[in-house]
Amino acid sequence: MSIMLQGCKYRLYPNKQQKELIEKHFGCCRFVYNYFWAKYKDDKLPSKYKLQSELPTLKKEYPWLKEVNSQSLQVTVHNLSDAYSRAFDKKIVAARKKAIAKARTKKQKKRAYSHGFPNFKSKKHAKQSFTVPQYVELKDNLVYLPKFKTGIKLELHRPLSDKCTIQRASISRHGNKYYIAFNIETNKGLPVKVNPEKSIGLDMGLDNFLAYSDGKKEYNPRYLIKSERRLKRANRQLARKKKHSSNWFKAVSRLQRLHAKVANQRLDFLHKLSSAITKRYDVICVESLGIKNMVKNKYLSRSISDAGWGEFLRQLKYKSEWKGKHYVEIEEYFPSSKACHVCGYVLDKLSLSQRTWTCPACGTVHDRDTNAAINIEQRGLATLQSALGAERPEVTPVERGSVDDRGFLPPKKHPLAEAGIPHGSSGWATYRKLSPYPLDWRE
Repeated sequence: MSIMLQGCKYRLYPNKQQKELIEKHFGCCRFVYNYFWAKYKDDKLPSKYKLQSELPTLKKEYPWLKEVNSQSLQVTVHNLSDAYSRAFDKKIVAARKKAIAKARTKKQKKRAYSHGFPNFKSKKHAKQSFTVPQYVELKDNLVYLPKFKTGIKLELHRPLSDKCTIQRASISRHGNKYYIAFNIETNKGLPVKVNPEKSIGLDMGLDNFLAYSDGKKEYNPRYLIKSERRLKRANRQLARKKKHSSNWFKAVSRLQRLHAKVANQRLDFLHKLSSAITKRYDVICVESLGIKNMVKNKYLSRSISDAGWGEFLRQLKYKSEWKGKHYVEIEEYFPSSKACHVCGYVLDKLSLSQRTWTCPACGTVHDRDTNAAINIEQRGLATLQSALGAERPEVTPVERGSVDDRGFLPPKKHPLAEAGIPHGSSGWATYRKLSPYPLDWRE
């Protein structure tokens, strides 16, 4: 049986002494990260093992570093080394060169040259964390960590399996709440892929969060926009307070709680929806999205970020793997909205405000989102068929007709073909704009 790694996150309830020690771990790990980056950022960063060998000398210079777990400091050094190595990835290097070429002012050039490299960690950030790589024990709703004399209480809302092994634990603070995430190892392994029987195509949007290929739609909750009034009020109250005063810290905590609530609402919605979809369907077809480029639109960036498309796709992918379902991503520039799913005709332009359109070739009236979802499903089934081979079992789209060998619905006859007008005559000149996957009307 293969080994599978999973993550489980729980709420922590530390007492006053434990909170102080946790905050010391946050501060020491942050200090070590910033110290080594400040020391070597203008030169080549040494290997993680070379940096790790400098920790004993650093502890002699700063004795208060001995109060925290030494292995947590080592993990911090490894994280810095990994972040530095990622700066030389091909995509990041290309993005850095592009930013340098666009830079005009001195400030823009400085920012462009540091694009992709590690940033200094700030103690003002709402999220702080550190990792314990070994000697983590869980007994009777208490977790025992190195340097902590007593166990820390946690809410074990989902019990861990007796057969799993805790590899490491990460303690974090979001606002004023503490959490622990266990990285566990199980012998369960990934299940065998199921026999694909039910398929679905998903098109993500802002008016509706999801459009299904069977015609149904999922509403967009818009949690950030609904909480905008309270967030504005909390920001105004914070602006009136004297910085670093007692009331200022209370206002910061109030604002952090509001943002945390919005994030939790969004995450809860995405988890419930992705679990329901992966439970119901065997083949899930989605379109890969260039979200980083899409959020550059100043009119739609807030709504796109509020929807959480990237997190939703991530959840769909790993939950499909865990349940043995087929997750298919089609290419990013596939004309899903502009292509007619009946005859394959592709429009030259389709504005974002146009929610319905009529195909000039076959006369079918399309709902923009539903049509895109059907095209995504058809293309996804064609991709899945080529990946599985000729012996693929037939997949039945939900509440719709069967799919032919290419993964497309059986097309309707072209109106000119039904009228008996031969192919190639002048009447066909208007309908020459066919899709990249054309259907042959000469049959």
